[in-house]
Parts: sequence; C-alpha cells; structure tokens
Amino acid sequence: MSRPNSRWLIVPVLVLAVVAAACGVGGEEKVLLNKYFMASRVSDNMTLSNIATVSFDPKADGEMQSFSIVSVSEPKIEPLEIKKHAADLRAATDEEKAFTEKKKAFQDANTEAIDRIIKAEGKNQTLKGKDADLQKEWNKWREQTAEHAKHTSELRKKVAEDQPIVEISCQDQRNPIDTTAYEGETVSKEVTVDGQVKTDAGTSAKKYVFTLQRVTLKNVNGKDVVGRWVITDRKDAQ
Repeated sequence: MSRPNSRWLIVPVLVLAVVAAACGVGGEEKVLLNKYFMASRVSDNMTLSNIATVSFDPKADGEMQSFSIVSVSEPKIEPLEIKKHAADLRAATDEEKAFTEKKKAFQDANTEAIDRIIKAEGKNQTLKGKDADLQKEWNKWREQTAEHAKHTSELRKKVAEDQPIVEISCQDQRNPIDTTAYEGETVSKEVTVDGQVKTDAGTSAKKYVFTLQRVTLKNVNGKDVVGRWVITDRKDAQ
C-alpha cells in the first residue's frame, strides 16, 4: 500500500489554519487591519482609500510589525440620515437663492442710499432721517443673509460628515449610485489592538482602539446594499 505524499498534506492544513484564524474572535477585523497596516507601511494610498478614512503614517506613527486583537466591542447600530440631510440642504439652498434674489432687488432699488450707509458706517457716522430708517432695514437684510449662510453651511457639513464613509463602504465604481438618495444605517464597533510598532527610536509596544464602520443602504433598486467595513478612527488606548 503506497504512502500519501506528505507534501500534499501540508497545503490543506495551512488552508484550514488560515480559515480558522479568519473565523475566530476578531477574524474579519484582523484581516482588515492587517491589510491596512501593510498598505500603510508601503504608502499604498490606492488601497488605503478603499478601506480607511484615517492614516497610520510610517513617518509619524511608525510601522506596525505585528499585532493581536485584544477585544471587539458589541456592534452599535445608528440610522443613517444622509438622505434627510441632503434633502434639507437642497431646501435650504433653494430658500437662500430666493432670499438672495429678493435682497438684490432691494439693493438695486436703493443703491445710492446703501452706498451712503456703507460710507457712513466706515467713518462711524450716525445717520438720520430716511437714511437711518433704511439702515435699520438694510441691517435686517444683512442679518438674514448671515443666518441663511450659517444654516446652509451647517447642513452642508452634516452631508459632508456622512459622505466619506458611505462612499467608501457602499460605492461601486462600476455601477455608481446617488448615495444621498437612500435611507440606511451605520454599524460601528471598536477594536482594541496590542501591537509592536517600529520607529526611528526602536520597536515598542503600543495599544490602539480602532473604530470600524459599515453602511447599509436600504432598498437600492429593490435590494439592500451592505457595504464593506471601513476604518474610520484611531486613538491611543493608553
């Protein structure tokens, strides 16, 4: 009876070891973080742009030589409000545009008086009569201009805050979609890592907490789009 070639026994064992490692506690997190550290080490920005919004700069932070996952928190699910924020931003932009047109009409009808007001204000002069009355009205227009600008800016910021994680997690370059058109949810979890980090001063133990997030967009062309996990934050655990 012939003996099996030991060379062919090694490969399945190695495959099983890799699968077991990936399926264990912190398995999928370790795969992602390993890819992240490897890409960071060689400044592979193309890969990093697809898996992270935070950097691990080898010059500033060092190079991760090896690491182990200490713990993975329970997932935290929050509604994704990018559709609502985008709709609010469109409405605010339309309101600001309509307001600007009314303001321009007022300016055009009172150009000379407004010029006098601006010059007087520059010289800290007190206006009287009709110019004083018009100054009060002009001040209201200016105050409302600032209010519109602030409101629109705040809404634009909310959309911008959600957009990177949604784009990286869910966007498929082959079939791009308008990610602001859908409801959804964000799942977050914190992964605590013990690592050996090499810097110019040598190699030392470091402990970090990474935040991983994944977005699900609801009912995109009749089905949910479950995005990939993305590394969105890093902080020192010490």
